[in-house]
Amino acid sequence: MEHVPVPPGMWQLTLTITRGFFLVVLLPLAPAYLFDISITSALALITGTFIIEYGAAALGIGLGLPPLYILYVLTCIALGVTLTLFDIFDFLGIHSKRVSQFLKRSEERAGRSIFLKKYGIYGLVPCVITFGFYVCPPVSWVLGWPRDRSVLLIMTGYITISMVTILATIGFFKIINL
Repeated sequence: MEHVPVPPGMWQLTLTITRGFFLVVLLPLAPAYLFDISITSALALITGTFIIEYGAAALGIGLGLPPLYILYVLTCIALGVTLTLFDIFDFLGIHSKRVSQFLKRSEERAGRSIFLKKYGIYGLVPCVITFGFYVCPPVSWVLGWPRDRSVLLIMTGYITISMVTILATIGFFKIINL
């Protein structure tokens, strides 16, 4: 059998996917297991978060999950998806000449706008609230904004809207049960 060399960067990509799996599946399930929270409900919340993002908070409240656990799960998944997307884009930027050239042109265009260069990154907070955590990493990456600040702003917006959704859902259920 002939030995086929491993493509460059495959180890990095494998680590990225492993870290993403750890953050979005194992980390949310650990407290469910430790604190005797229904694994089925926890898996439903995890799956719902991938589909409806912070809207899954209402699903979690409806399933009777503790609000802090819901916030924890939503945060883990948003962070895991965000970091994984950034890593995949970085991988593509390094290993694809077309992507690398596209990134360079995009950064140059974004750099021409003083307003976008100075304040654009703060638009990630309303962006994550409006469009979700799948949209923000590509926008940030294409515009060449600092990764750490981008992740911080994405998570700030996401955690804020998740808390608002949890509290609104709890309030709604209290009104209905009067």
